[in-house]
Amino acid sequence: MTFPKRSSRPTRPARLLRGFAAAAALFAAQQAAAVSPDLLVASSLPYDVYRGGSLLGEGHITLKPAGSPDCWFYSQEATPKSWLKLISGELLEQSNFCVQDGKIRPIAYRYSRDGVGSSKENYSLRFDWPKLQAVYQNGVVRPITEGTLDRLSIQLALREWLLSERLATGKEPTGEHEVVFADRKKVDSYIFQVKAHERVETPAGTFNTTRLDRTDSKTRRTQFWLSPEHGYIVVKAEQQRDDDPVLKLLLSKLTLPTAK
Repeated sequence: MTFPKRSSRPTRPARLLRGFAAAAALFAAQQAAAVSPDLLVASSLPYDVYRGGSLLGEGHITLKPAGSPDCWFYSQEATPKSWLKLISGELLEQSNFCVQDGKIRPIAYRYSRDGVGSSKENYSLRFDWPKLQAVYQNGVVRPITEGTLDRLSIQLALREWLLSERLATGKEPTGEHEVVFADRKKVDSYIFQVKAHERVETPAGTFNTTRLDRTDSKTRRTQFWLSPEHGYIVVKAEQQRDDDPVLKLLLSKLTLPTAK
């Protein structure tokens, strides 16, 4: 999980969208947007970001139409406060995706951080679906399978899984779900499981939530608390590696209507 930021450089998303407009157009004629209408709601949600109990900065998660039918632009941005910018730097994750046959199909992804050591972390890739390949900016090509995501669209895929399970059963979802995604160094997979239904307090209010835990790692703890009443948006998230301080994300203001 990476945490969002409020960007002062609005031209980045515009440049990314222009670069991928041609690829998105290739999918437009084939797409059938059968995903839940509660998933693809244009929004920009603000969050407070904490590290070890201290406020680290603020962020946004934004979803908006990408210009082509059934194609969307999804981003996470995080801005550390004051002097922390010199160390952590601003963070920007961008995913351009379309919906085909009721599934999220990423077209391109970019990860960018401008703090200490960021040059080793930054990367971008595009998805060549006819060839089933992930093509990285450094020329590396990795094979992928149908259903492969980028790292950011994992959140949307988990939400869609919960929404579709609830629609099919009429009950709150249970069980687990595996996501496969193209990461910086390899194609990887995570397994998330519904662990609890809990009430969570945030600066935006108190929410009834479904808690998802990542269960395939002994060294990394990743948890999402999602609101069923609002399309399973993330209202709280936590991540911890070994004994490092916990990174926490809390929704600071709700700008979405209640889901149907």
